[in-house]
Amino acid sequence: MTGPGQDAPPPPSDPQPPAPRQPVFNAMPPAILALSALIIAAHTLDWWSASYGDGAFHQALVNLAGVRTGEMAERMGTGPLGGLAPAFAHVFLHFGWVHMLLNLGVVLAFGSAAARPFGTDLRGAAGFFLFFFACAGAGAGLHMLFHMDQSTVMAGASTAAMGLWAAGGWAEGGRRGMLRLSVPLLGLHIVMVLIDPWLNLPIAWTGHIGGLLTGMIAYPAFVRVFGVRRG
Repeated sequence: MTGPGQDAPPPPSDPQPPAPRQPVFNAMPPAILALSALIIAAHTLDWWSASYGDGAFHQALVNLAGVRTGEMAERMGTGPLGGLAPAFAHVFLHFGWVHMLLNLGVVLAFGSAAARPFGTDLRGAAGFFLFFFACAGAGAGLHMLFHMDQSTVMAGASTAAMGLWAAGGWAEGGRRGMLRLSVPLLGLHIVMVLIDPWLNLPIAWTGHIGGLLTGMIAYPAFVRVFGVRRG
């Protein structure tokens, strides 16, 4: 209420209509959409080949992408290009749908943030993919180093996904954001490496560490070289 001689308050302004919500895939960088499509397509073809086909594609993918150490490397060979091809192609080979979907979830969640500083042009996409596969290669290398005398086959996008985890922290919160996201995860993985001989879990902890460390250290350099130019 207003008393005599007092101006009445102005009428409330019309509320602004809420901005239309954009479809979730519109917010994802093209590089992430392309990478996700490749991971899904490779696993779908692998599953179909192993379950309903003649198994030829499955065997070819295992030969191309499975990172072998120890006795498995002796039996199957190290893979094309002296083992160099599996060191990078293992991101497209997964041991079941749950394995693939878990890794894909991390790629989508953290990769979207990590890819944005690279922009949407071809140069930026190339830089993002180089970073992604650098994390994968580092993860495969550390796995092979730690398990050279053990019989293993490692596969999955988790090596590179761990690099995207750290990169997402860099992209959203700088060094502090990266450390907040990555240091607890790194500590957990180091603990798991130490106790895994008693647990014997089918998880490539050392591969995860290699990818994570690469993301923690190398992401700013990749963005500096391939990221969007400002000014």
